[in-house]
Amino acid sequence: MRKALFLAAATLLTVGVHAQTIVSTTPQHRNVLIEEYTGQQCQWCPAGHKVANQVMAAHPDHAWAINIHQGYYAQNSAYTTQWGDALANQTGLRGYPAGTVNRHVFRSMSTTSGTVNTVTDLYRSYWPAAADSILAMDSPVNIAAEGDIDVNTRELTLHIEVYYTANSNSSTNYLNVAILQNNVIGAQTGASSNYPEMMVGSLYRHNHMLRDMLTGQWGVVIPATQGTFIDTTITYQIPAAYGTVPVENIADLDVVCWVSESRQEVLNATQARVALDKPVLGTLSAIQDGSCGLSYDVYATVINNTRSAMHGFVFEYNGATVAGNKTLQPFESDTFYVGNHTISLTGDAVQSCATTANVTLVSCQDADNTTVNVNSAPASLSFAEFNIYTVAGPLHVKVGIDLYGSEAGIELVDQATCRTLWHEGPWSDVDFNLNSIQYISQIPDSRYVDFEFSPETPGLYILRAIDSYGDGWGWTNNTVPSGVWVSGPEGDVFADPMGYSADISFSYRDYYLNVTNSGDGSFVGIGDVSAVDFTVYPNPVADRLTVSGVEGLREVSVVDITGRTLATSASATVDVSALGAGVYLLRVATEQGVGVQKFVKE
Repeated sequence: MRKALFLAAATLLTVGVHAQTIVSTTPQHRNVLIEEYTGQQCQWCPAGHKVANQVMAAHPDHAWAINIHQGYYAQNSAYTTQWGDALANQTGLRGYPAGTVNRHVFRSMSTTSGTVNTVTDLYRSYWPAAADSILAMDSPVNIAAEGDIDVNTRELTLHIEVYYTANSNSSTNYLNVAILQNNVIGAQTGASSNYPEMMVGSLYRHNHMLRDMLTGQWGVVIPATQGTFIDTTITYQIPAAYGTVPVENIADLDVVCWVSESRQEVLNATQARVALDKPVLGTLSAIQDGSCGLSYDVYATVINNTRSAMHGFVFEYNGATVAGNKTLQPFESDTFYVGNHTISLTGDAVQSCATTANVTLVSCQDADNTTVNVNSAPASLSFAEFNIYTVAGPLHVKVGIDLYGSEAGIELVDQATCRTLWHEGPWSDVDFNLNSIQYISQIPDSRYVDFEFSPETPGLYILRAIDSYGDGWGWTNNTVPSGVWVSGPEGDVFADPMGYSADISFSYRDYYLNVTNSGDGSFVGIGDVSAVDFTVYPNPVADRLTVSGVEGLREVSVVDITGRTLATSASATVDVSALGAGVYLLRVATEQGVGVQKFVKE
């Protein structure tokens, strides 16, 4: 890439108050720069990202964050840079996530979570109070920046002005310029539980990611006395990718500039307003017609980072031309409806629903009604990365819940109406301290919940695994995996063992079942069970039902389709003569566990 910094004597001037064009000559308070040290494999780092974003939201145009991937949790990551380790080494950080606020040393500053004593107190809990403290400080220097990008050549021309309203404590300061990248979609440990708002499917939206330092590791030297005015221009060739991370949308880049007094104190900072020569196509999004629907409305974001109002947008959506009747003012963005995407049932035994929609921003018109040919690269949106299983009822489900049963649940949802038909859970947690399993009559290495259901009408249903904490199911114990197993009259439908090593994070995990036959609408929650085999006869039965093939029998009970216990017996025979005709469940509890079978009452 090409970088050129024009900071020669001809452009380094001390002038009167009217020489500047974009920087103020009036004394100002400091702006905030949070440099957050993070990593893709850091469990709590998304919580740090959230705090930094909250500080930015609380102080718009006065606070900016830089996410610097480096250190132990960023090993083998595509998000690191050549600059990160040196930046981190001068902070004294002791853990992750950590961050400096203007690289300022705070001494005995009270916060809601304690007292910040030195720069090594970098924990996210103090960033908001530190930001408030910085914003109240006077700055000896003002800084402003603006730029232009030629979308076709990908060249950035950046104009920076610096003006000193007072002397700095040091006669030599440093001008720093950093390129940041937003909307980098990738993996992130702990994201679903510590910042779920940033999840994109199973991945995470990384923002403010440091990509390059245009002025080198510590910036370029500038004089720092009252009245000094600096006017400089930088040209920078935006690469197609930073390492293996592509820069597909130039509008995803931010330019942040700051003046530092040595390497340990940031005096002031700003983000450059960068204009493009034509609008760009931003991210695509889809909203389901209903929360359980397979029909999606597709929207495209347009970013008008130009200096002209734009209207008359023309899109191409999967080959069809679509008009967007909105006007975007300079540096404004908005979403446009471009079409609908519907997934149809094929009836295949296992139907993959993974499909892709493609959108191109073709053209628009500027304020003078002149056509601007955009012809953006197509943006793609992937839909429904799940399978639909065509099955016949009744269905048997075995659930291996994790150690935190109080966070787990499972339910069946009618996709057509989005109505929950039944729900099981939460369950109790495993008691680690007492080292007791608490499940299935204290049988080691077994921690399952079984149930059976038979939807009354054919159609599409969603079997939904739930984790209220949001980090998914981990494991049942050291030898039994968590997961969901579904079987029907024709055998196994699917098995999704998760297990501890799988590290699958979710709040909801949906399994789509296309049920082809009419059932009796029954649902029987069997509870915590182990597979105990037994024989029941006669079946169908008129008056007395007998159990055989079990040892250590404790109790026989009859359960109806709503889960109510209708009759019990301490022997192997139970009287069912008073039952009405229909389908029931016989539950047999033994010293080895519990088993369940259906029977028909004539």
